[in-house]
Amino acid sequence: MSHRHYCDFAGHDWQCSGDCECICGLPMEGHDHSECPVELRACPEHAAEQQRSIAEALSSEPDPALAQRWRERPSCECGCGEAELNSVVGWCLHCDHVYVNYSPEIENRHFADDCPGAPEELKKSARDRLVRH
Repeated sequence: MSHRHYCDFAGHDWQCSGDCECICGLPMEGHDHSECPVELRACPEHAAEQQRSIAEALSSEPDPALAQRWRERPSCECGCGEAELNSVVGWCLHCDHVYVNYSPEIENRHFADDCPGAPEELKKSARDRLVRH
């Protein structure tokens, strides 16, 4: 069974091979992934180009305005700031939250209860998903 990814480098959907593991950590085969987010992953055609682009970006000086906006993100209220860097598996784009474990339920709980920067519509949909499950 294959599932959908989104190539965040070139901006298109793509299907992976059948032995891929979902972002939730479960194999695609035999599990319901209807609530799982679409995984952002460069497609095989663009993966090498994305890696070169990342290496180039890491070797250059950061844009000071972008770095300042990143530092000014709202602070998460869950206590994730104490997480060790080597245990972080993801982060929130709306605040400074980091995930040391990830599942759709953990993400929904973050948006519903702890994320000060998430839009109200996102907070509401996360609360609705928590109630359904």
